[in-house]
Amino acid sequence: MAGGTTKRLDLSTPAKNLLWSESGGHCQNPQCRADLHVLIEQQRLHLGELAHIIPAQTGGPRADEDPELTDSDRAQPENILLLCPTCHTMIDKASHAYPATLLHEWKQRSQKARAQAFGTPIFDTRVDARAHIEPLLEANKAVFDRYGPRSGDFDDDRADQWQRHVAAAIIPNNQQLQRVLHANRHLLTTQEKTTFHTWAIHAQEFEERHLQGDWTAGSTRFPPAMATILVDEQ
Repeated sequence: MAGGTTKRLDLSTPAKNLLWSESGGHCQNPQCRADLHVLIEQQRLHLGELAHIIPAQTGGPRADEDPELTDSDRAQPENILLLCPTCHTMIDKASHAYPATLLHEWKQRSQKARAQAFGTPIFDTRVDARAHIEPLLEANKAVFDRYGPRSGDFDDDRADQWQRHVAAAIIPNNQQLQRVLHANRHLLTTQEKTTFHTWAIHAQEFEERHLQGDWTAGSTRFPPAMATILVDEQ
């Protein structure tokens, strides 16, 4: 992609994982849909390239279509497609033929195709989306309130119950929450998208901590705003 004067921000691992999940491992150009995984001499290679809709740096393809987009927003999954090398080159070399509106349409078509294939619902309203995720959030909160770590009150029995419910309930619920919110990001406000991305990092670190034993210090905490995501002020 053409260079510019701003510093390119790296995508987080959860953001990259979301993009691979969203695409189903295929090029998101609906006229291509090439498999982005190949096996060469028993070695599995990933051919997917992260293609910015609005460029990561000023002066790149389609930069004039949304010049006020912040560096942070340029590095969000909403602004990025997963493409094969050929399609990535094509949309940037002939950017006049591939405006941002078309590329966003590609992304939406890919999201809907994946959701339909794997049963993740796509909602038309925030109310319907909230009604779907609310029981998952409430179930997680109930487990945390009953068994979660508390200062001065976390004996071995409580810790064992917490670990069991984390594996059986919270982690599966988190995985479902991530799929549903990712498929319905079009319903989220800008602030809610930030909350969702922060929570996704928390959820991944939480899963790694409890399933893989990664107790690295400084992990991301549950963002309080996640509890009311998709809730509109009355």
